[in-house]
Amino acid sequence: MSSKNRIRVLCLAISSMLVISGYNYQEPQPTGLIKCTLKGVVIDRSQSSRILLKKESEDPRIHGVYIPIINGKFEYVLNFDHEELYTLVFEDELLLGAFRPVVFISEQGIINFTLHPTDQFDKNIVEGGNLNREYLDYYSELSNKHQVIGNELNAKIEQLSKDGLDVASFVGALQDSAYRKLFHWQLQYVIEHPTFVGYCILVSGTRQVLQYSNEISQEYSDVYQTIFAPKYPDHPYTAQMIDLFTGSSFKTGVPFIDFTAVDFTGKPIKFSELISGKPAVLHLWASWCGPCRKKGIELIPVYEEFRDKGFVVIGVAREKSISTAEAAVKLDKYPWKNLVELNDAEQIWVKYGIGNAGGSVFLIDENGAIVAVSPSIDEIRDFLMNK
Repeated sequence: MSSKNRIRVLCLAISSMLVISGYNYQEPQPTGLIKCTLKGVVIDRSQSSRILLKKESEDPRIHGVYIPIINGKFEYVLNFDHEELYTLVFEDELLLGAFRPVVFISEQGIINFTLHPTDQFDKNIVEGGNLNREYLDYYSELSNKHQVIGNELNAKIEQLSKDGLDVASFVGALQDSAYRKLFHWQLQYVIEHPTFVGYCILVSGTRQVLQYSNEISQEYSDVYQTIFAPKYPDHPYTAQMIDLFTGSSFKTGVPFIDFTAVDFTGKPIKFSELISGKPAVLHLWASWCGPCRKKGIELIPVYEEFRDKGFVVIGVAREKSISTAEAAVKLDKYPWKNLVELNDAEQIWVKYGIGNAGGSVFLIDENGAIVAVSPSIDEIRDFLMNK
């Protein structure tokens, strides 16, 4: 791998280039007391006819609104109650399977964007408001830190090569060390900048750490509890942080997390009421997630084998409408009850530690304890045979 590519790999840990397949977009309704006008100029992108606006924390397969690009320009009025991190993503990049998000903070007033082709991403300009000015100062320092850590990584790899050692066997550990240095620097920056922008960085950074390592260190919790939770008790980010910490502590042996979702008639149903006192599988899935649906189909013979002995399977589809879930169930012929999590209303996926995934399977014993996360079909059958 070239020096340039190694640095690029490192940078993706923070800039979050996402590989995705299948898209469902929910158009947000303009509400709120704060008004932010987005004005954009798009340069040398004749292939780009629309750009997606979404909150930084949201999955583009579920959320977002398309803004048309007309004669190289776009404009959109965003109304909201709380400032938050947002991203703009070109539709053509989404369709190619990867994208570089343009990140900004929603705030009162006008925000101007000058956006270039993907290979000139560093030329993009975001102007408007004190919050965005502060965030751009952070991003500039972050880019410099990327470069320093990337150069250190390259130097170590080159030295290993000169020493005649097998570079491939060391690269994983070296990259892991580089990522952790970057995350540590980011957390220190937040501690030194206990502003709302610092809170934005903490929330986004906590999500990135959780994606990378499936756990959040106590230091993140301490920074959140001592600095930001008291300052922003009513901000949506505070609820998000609670969900992130809940998801990070979600492991086998702990009780399942209860929630409410709607059935196909729109009636709210509590999950615990459906599995009380019974061994169960929670099947989290989505109509656009092929592997999730395949897992559900594989579950059907096991369910049929043990259903008369008290075994329960409950499916929950992550959708923007009930109709898409209903059509998928009809096609896949799931014989168990299925609910729908509409537009991440209860953040079920985040609470179960899979916020950016299409779904997973959780095996739960009759006492409500998690026995296994993403078990194989054979593991589920063995568990039930022993029961």
